[in-house]
Amino acid sequence: MNFITNGQYVAQVSQTGGGHSFIEDSAYNRITREIPGDNLIEDRPGRYVYIRDNDTGEYWGLTWQPVMKKLDHFQTRHGIGYTTIESSYDGIDGSITYFVPLEDPCEIWQIKLNNFTERKRRLSIFVFVEWDLGVRHENILEAAFNDLFNDMIFKDNTIFATKRRWNTAEREGLYWDKVAFLTMDHQADSFDCIKERFTGMYGDIIAPKAVIEGKCTRSQGLGHRAVGVLQKNITLGPKAPAHFNVILGAGYTNPEAKSFVQAQTSGMRHAAKIIEKYQKPSAIEQAFEAVRAHWEEYNGHVMSKSPDPLFDYSFNYWNKYQSWITSHWSEMDTYYIGGGGTIGFRDMAQHLIGVMPNDITLARKRLLELLSYQFKEGRTVHNWDKLTKRGHVTDHSDDTQWLITSVLFYLKETGDLKFLKEEVDYYDTGRATILHHVIRAMDYSLKHLSSRHLPYRMSADWNDALNGEHESKGESQMVACQICYNIRELAPFLNEIGEHELVDKYQRIYKKIKESVNHYLWDGGWYTRGTAKDHSAIGSKKSKANKIDINAQSWAVLSGVADKPRGIKAMDAVWKHLNTKYGPAMFLPSYQHPEERYGVISQFTPGTKENGAIFNHPVAWAVIAETVLGRGDHAYKFWKETSFAYRGQEPELYRVEPYVYAEFVYGPEHPEFGRGSFTWATGSASWFWRACLDYILGLQPVLGGLKIDPCLPKDWRQVEIGRKFRGADYHIRIQNPFRVNRGVDRILVDGVRITGNVIAPFNSGVHFVEVVLG
Repeated sequence: MNFITNGQYVAQVSQTGGGHSFIEDSAYNRITREIPGDNLIEDRPGRYVYIRDNDTGEYWGLTWQPVMKKLDHFQTRHGIGYTTIESSYDGIDGSITYFVPLEDPCEIWQIKLNNFTERKRRLSIFVFVEWDLGVRHENILEAAFNDLFNDMIFKDNTIFATKRRWNTAEREGLYWDKVAFLTMDHQADSFDCIKERFTGMYGDIIAPKAVIEGKCTRSQGLGHRAVGVLQKNITLGPKAPAHFNVILGAGYTNPEAKSFVQAQTSGMRHAAKIIEKYQKPSAIEQAFEAVRAHWEEYNGHVMSKSPDPLFDYSFNYWNKYQSWITSHWSEMDTYYIGGGGTIGFRDMAQHLIGVMPNDITLARKRLLELLSYQFKEGRTVHNWDKLTKRGHVTDHSDDTQWLITSVLFYLKETGDLKFLKEEVDYYDTGRATILHHVIRAMDYSLKHLSSRHLPYRMSADWNDALNGEHESKGESQMVACQICYNIRELAPFLNEIGEHELVDKYQRIYKKIKESVNHYLWDGGWYTRGTAKDHSAIGSKKSKANKIDINAQSWAVLSGVADKPRGIKAMDAVWKHLNTKYGPAMFLPSYQHPEERYGVISQFTPGTKENGAIFNHPVAWAVIAETVLGRGDHAYKFWKETSFAYRGQEPELYRVEPYVYAEFVYGPEHPEFGRGSFTWATGSASWFWRACLDYILGLQPVLGGLKIDPCLPKDWRQVEIGRKFRGADYHIRIQNPFRVNRGVDRILVDGVRITGNVIAPFNSGVHFVEVVLG
């Protein structure tokens, strides 16, 4: 599946034309239909083009689906911002390119046909979508009832579809504030708006009656299951081509409309303006070129050329694109999850770090929004509804720490200390500087420490499936390390603005927590993951399941809680007890039976999700931990074992997209060990990208500038990187003549050797940097 969006309109497009569309959010503003669960198996419905030979009565699908007839040729190319599907059958070559323009709430299908035979061909083309219209969960739970509110008409060569009733969390019973539309740039010969008229009674979209018989019924619909079908009859001479364009989208209604008719009319007017804009093929070509230019510019902010082409393929393009997607839509909606319309607080805090070097304006916007969902006492919401802005509080113990981490990443990227003086409203009452938001977030976590100076897990920490003994007094080693990580990273900025007493206070706390983690949570060979409320260990060698947890080891290293010898010992335990040929599992053994004490995590099938799977998010932290320890070959091996670019070379086993990260891969205790699942919407994307940029390539933004500290595989002799940073362009060449993992021998900037490994910011111009390791 490809995720094609301009940040307002989303088209999820599979390799067979499956997928659905929505606008603004996926809970309340669905355009086309998705059938959860079935979409993964059947990949239907979608956005389809049927082709019928009117002389023989034979028909097929340009995108293979939904007819599923064996084609003479078939190929799909997913690109950044578009998808192209090509096929051939019985002498007719066809292609369709789907893309979303940068500025408008619509998607465009560019369809091309060619008759490669020596005879004239009379064809009928049927363009098909199945409408959803409005609120997803109501349309699923009470489908027949909610069909009664569907309103579809054909007018001016366009099918318009809307909902006469639209419920949100704030308003009930009003009509939808949008009008969906489907049109084409050739005059349609017929159409259908009612699904049963198109498919026939007891029919389906695999073999619809209208396509079999070669004619739609011109049905317009009030209160029926809704589709949009446009039929175009064409005649192609020998060797002749045909081109036409389809536009699917939604027009906004006038919020001042006094009635449904006024609202519908205004929505249709807005739709008509969009249609008129793209009426000429040249306008569509310009829109497509603008999409390509946008992504070329975005990707150009950071580019690498390494000895591993698949590393570059991932880092330069698809890992970067996935991070951008998640920074807009978080975990809201994919083929696997979503439809709830919510944005996770800690999810967005991590997603935005993956776009900072490429679009700091977008990152700043997301960060300010994030800060506005913090309460005055310091805690935050756990997620919020994108449409209504309503937040949901769960008291996860890690949420506040992710707020601090995201602010730190922004400060490092920009060096803008004035940002800390900006004021942002609290979610409940009052307003304060961003500095005080950060302090209150830290203080809230510090108010919830046990008598052993370890943070309570509360509802849960990052691993929200480990939620047994809800609201428990169990302790979290990971949150302890997050607090220490943030204190250490925050100190230079606080010192710079004169908050020396606060730094001293936090450093005393750092020392206490570090001592407690090492005293209470060191298990002899590795760190335990935390404790239950009775202080019994979780993630211990004494445990029956979950004997060792990867996050406890990596975060001890990231935070400095583990000194280097202990850090090496902890990560060596990961290699020994958790690593597999497809990367390290989150923990092992997995829980075999549901246990109330451990919660949801024990209810997942062994080897799936957080229960003993290879969870990619923590693997990214393990990559970073290995570079902190200076073990570049170890870091690269973790990256390579879990890289979609490499895993995709086993398509029959991996079975998911070979161009974006999956949330998890089935673990070694599952029969389908190695299979990927839950792609696209995962924090793995941003953290893997930052692991590659900041730690493997070693271009780390710090307060004083750009720190150069690569940790490479020993057999990488040279790497070149382009990076825009604080207004300047840096062209960096790293040479590794002595085949070391780490250690900068010298750095020359514009031919002049510098002292240390931090390049002071230039703020403008193009600068050439030579780095020699040794």
